[in-house]
Amino acid sequence: MIINPSAHTVVPRRNSFQNRTIGRHRRVSMVPVDKQFCFAVSKICFVSAVFLFLSSFWLQGSIEQVNAEIEQIQVSHSKLTGDNILLRAERAQLFSPKSVETLAENQLAIHLPGPEQYFKF
Repeated sequence: MIINPSAHTVVPRRNSFQNRTIGRHRRVSMVPVDKQFCFAVSKICFVSAVFLFLSSFWLQGSIEQVNAEIEQIQVSHSKLTGDNILLRAERAQLFSPKSVETLAENQLAIHLPGPEQYFKF
């Protein structure tokens, strides 16, 4: 309340916004809004909606591209895993004692000595 000093009367203070009653007991505060402000807010909302719409298309394309790259990498990984298994098996076969003896006899002409060719001291 504001007291008017000249007449000493009480003047009720008014808010800058109005209170309206909707329905039975529901009160809603209505703030006066300028039309230019509403138009500016609607422009911002429209531009942001268009931006989000276009960015969703761009992101969808990026997601598909990344998925294709992941699939290609998985295919090459499975191929390399198979090659690794084959190479390990070949290495194990080449380092077996029987294979070493065979290669030494065929390529280097090295033979294991028989029991009569060496002496024990």
